[in-house]
Amino acid sequence: MTYLIAFSWYFTKAVKIFTKVVVLLIFLFSVFIATANLLGRPTFLAVSYGYSMFPVLKPGELVLTIPEPLVGKVSNGSIIVFRDPDYGKIPGYPPYISHQVVDILPNGTYITKGINDNFVDQIYMPPLNNSQIYAEVVTINGNPVVLPYLGQVLETVRSNLLISFSGLTLIAIVIGSMNKKNNRIVTSKGVIVFFIGLFIFSAFVIMSSTSTSSFTTVYSVSSSPGYLFGGTLTSPSVNLQVLLYNQTKSYTFNVTDKLIFPEVVEIDVLGGNGFNITPTTFILYPHQTKMVNLTVVGQGSQGLHTLIIKSYSMYTLLPIILNISSSLYSMFIYSALSDLLLLAFIAIPILRGD
Repeated sequence: MTYLIAFSWYFTKAVKIFTKVVVLLIFLFSVFIATANLLGRPTFLAVSYGYSMFPVLKPGELVLTIPEPLVGKVSNGSIIVFRDPDYGKIPGYPPYISHQVVDILPNGTYITKGINDNFVDQIYMPPLNNSQIYAEVVTINGNPVVLPYLGQVLETVRSNLLISFSGLTLIAIVIGSMNKKNNRIVTSKGVIVFFIGLFIFSAFVIMSSTSTSSFTTVYSVSSSPGYLFGGTLTSPSVNLQVLLYNQTKSYTFNVTDKLIFPEVVEIDVLGGNGFNITPTTFILYPHQTKMVNLTVVGQGSQGLHTLIIKSYSMYTLLPIILNISSSLYSMFIYSALSDLLLLAFIAIPILRGD
């Protein structure tokens, strides 16, 4: 009977700790996601503004999104989030727009439109390329995944950024790390460790998702020499001109680790065939630069060809190549490994009370 009581006590305590940890992790990771939105560039959540997408998106809704570096090829009909060109110029304009892609031009750029608008966005701004897209809205059976009314709360916080974020962080620390013991409030070391762990994990996720970049390469395949004009009006993009059949052209670009942590870099190419890129996966250490070479062969149908080159940066304290198929999974796994490694050094003295 004594063993049963002891087991029940430990089990109950474990469940309570687990519940607190899960709630705290969800809350704090939400704070990090919200902070990225508050600074004007959405990551995994975006606020819906105005009625241009009504009733698909309603004002004040919080929309689930996938950051552009993690999105595959954007297709016609996708709802994308991009910077409002009037943000900062005209008072009251939101930092970004969520509109639908209605056409994809031969050079790989996008024409967008609000479903309630009588005109496309490109009457007042150039066609969009991948580097100008912040995120793509997640949809299920064509319907965006939204959280009603929460966007209004986020906008209120955005107007009082410093006070709101400081208050949310303080509440998370106080509530998450306090317990009552003998009618006294004492600090729970375990919860403090989890708070620090989530902080580290969120920081690595955000660093990786915001440091990933892309550019567009255009070229034309022809049976006779010529010139390809245009295709480079939207930066960053590269014009390789006209390639005769079986002719090759190369373009090199540099990838640099600009932070103080090592990073694993994965290079991916979307669209077309007849190309070779080396290296595709490599490790960079702080301030180190690696040259990547793209070679394109004149193959396939005559006319314009477009390639989108994406450089996925995954910051980590464990610079090893895991060869994971999904860049999204890679980002979370590298972030989790870095979190555990760094937390191991931090948690021991805290839990020991040193």
